[in-house]
Amino acid sequence: MKKIFLILTLLVVAVAAVLVWNYAPVQAVVSPEGGEAAESTVAEVPASEPAVAPVPGPTSAPTEEPGPAVEPAPVEEPTPEEEPAPAPELPALTAEAEALLPRAEGGDAVAQFNLARLYVLGEGMQVNRAEFVRWCRTAADQGLPEAQYTMGCCYLRGLGVEASPEEGRRLLEAAAAAGYAPAAEELKR
Repeated sequence: MKKIFLILTLLVVAVAAVLVWNYAPVQAVVSPEGGEAAESTVAEVPASEPAVAPVPGPTSAPTEEPGPAVEPAPVEEPTPEEEPAPAPELPALTAEAEALLPRAEGGDAVAQFNLARLYVLGEGMQVNRAEFVRWCRTAADQGLPEAQYTMGCCYLRGLGVEASPEEGRRLLEAAAAAGYAPAAEELKR
């Protein structure tokens, strides 16, 4: 029963990771070696370049005399009841995450994996994919099969990390060798 619950939990984490990566802009991509490969996938326009292309039109100034000056219509300020309420800010960490952090920093692989899960799901806190990858990879490096499986899937699909089929397969094989059935199933695909 415990094994089924764990498999279902990991399946939920994997589905959440796919949804988060497919529907939110990427903040950082981590290479298989652990270093950052790219800052962001969001295109930025340098301040020196115009954000909009110039509109083609006549190149000479008009020859007519300007007419009388027209006063612009006053702009009505929205009333307080018309303004939408700002979205509530989510904390960087929940109480659960804050409780896991000292154990994760102390080298507890299960705490590291659980902290990674909180970062990717963002339940009551901000989603932070870079921290998800950091803690999940740390737990995988310590040999936690669930983390090896999760990171293996991330490397195979390029979710939050630079796609690396070799690294993904290596991690999945390690998890399968430890007896983790979902990893063995993933390797059959």
